[in-house]
Amino acid sequence: VGSVGMALLVWVAAGLVVLLASLSYCELGTAFPQSGGEYTYLRRVFGGLPAFLYTYTSTLVTRPVTAGITTSTFARYVARPIFDKDCAAPESTEKMIAIGALIFLTGIGCISVKWMSRVQEILFFMKLGTVGFIIIVGFVALGQGRTSNFQNGFNNTVLHPGTLGFAFYDSFWAYDGWNNLNYVTGEMKNPLQMPLAIKIAIPLVLVVYLLTNIAYFSVLPVRTLIGLGEKHNAAIAVDVVQAMIGDSALVIIPLLVAASCFGAANGTLFTGARVVMESAQKGDLPPVLGLVHQKLVTPVVSMAFQAILAIFFLLVADLNDLILFFGSMAWLFFGLSMVMILVLRVREPNLKRPYKVTTAFPVIVLLASIFFVVAPFLQNPWRPSIAVGILLSGVPVYAIFVARMCSPKISNQISRLSNLSVRMVKSVLDVN
Repeated sequence: VGSVGMALLVWVAAGLVVLLASLSYCELGTAFPQSGGEYTYLRRVFGGLPAFLYTYTSTLVTRPVTAGITTSTFARYVARPIFDKDCAAPESTEKMIAIGALIFLTGIGCISVKWMSRVQEILFFMKLGTVGFIIIVGFVALGQGRTSNFQNGFNNTVLHPGTLGFAFYDSFWAYDGWNNLNYVTGEMKNPLQMPLAIKIAIPLVLVVYLLTNIAYFSVLPVRTLIGLGEKHNAAIAVDVVQAMIGDSALVIIPLLVAASCFGAANGTLFTGARVVMESAQKGDLPPVLGLVHQKLVTPVVSMAFQAILAIFFLLVADLNDLILFFGSMAWLFFGLSMVMILVLRVREPNLKRPYKVTTAFPVIVLLASIFFVVAPFLQNPWRPSIAVGILLSGVPVYAIFVARMCSPKISNQISRLSNLSVRMVKSVLDVN
């Protein structure tokens, strides 16, 4: 966005939008206390096709790509202590580390929900420790008089809608997972605790990452940060701390940041598997993906399916481009969720709502969603157009494989293949 001041404003604005969206989602989650998130709500309010299109893009691309990008970042930081900062780790090495992380997390998720939750808790505190240390480094730099980046902080600001839209997408990565509680509402003992958790967590993340960015700007020149951001192998947190305390940062900080990325991937796989399972059990995906291990009570098939897709994208695609492709689609469905809240207020005024937000919240998020969907088209229409094309490709898939708007012969063949896949998995795993 061209300036330090605007960059910090975008971070704050992104956090406020996420806070309002999260609280709005709490209304949906407490009104419909079933797992599945947007899929469950879309199916309940708008019917099968919109719900299928959500799960189609989320299952096949968005969540596997998200898991892939976070494990790629994990791999980059793990490899950083081994390779010199001016000599990036070979791409093949980073990909093998990322694939190993995906396999490890999938294994934990298949064995025990409790283990996966415990891993998430440990990594969360490691993440807080890492950013806390970076913030302290930044305040030390400010105390030493390194304030040049904040002088004339709004000079060279870029206000092009497309540029601002992509800046918000980058900021939303820090808040990624804000809607994860809605995917496991059915497994929560007390869903009414959701609003309290959101009111504590989102403002905490906002403040922590705002201070982290202030630390970045206080230590390194703006041009240096821009250059690091453009490098595929950039590890900005390491460079910031190294600039203050020397080469001792080359081991500790990469591993701590890697742990943070590991936790993000863990959360993505955990919640994504529940969406796949819920969709399969409702008939929108092959039944085999809805199978649950009888002893472990975990969605082992959907976990493995997600991991395979994530590995596929790691091997064949530019994950950063894919995230940009589908950022606009993610906010399309977030916007639709806000529309659902407003529609339900009119259609079902007597619906039991244990938690209810003021109408202004979903309206503000809906307007923001429209901007986030439209903005990428104003800068580079090719990328979001590909996303729209893939989204629309789900319509004939739904018509043929879900609604069975095809000849009886083809429909029977689809049923036979589905049943065969279920029998094959059951012959290998103790699932039902």
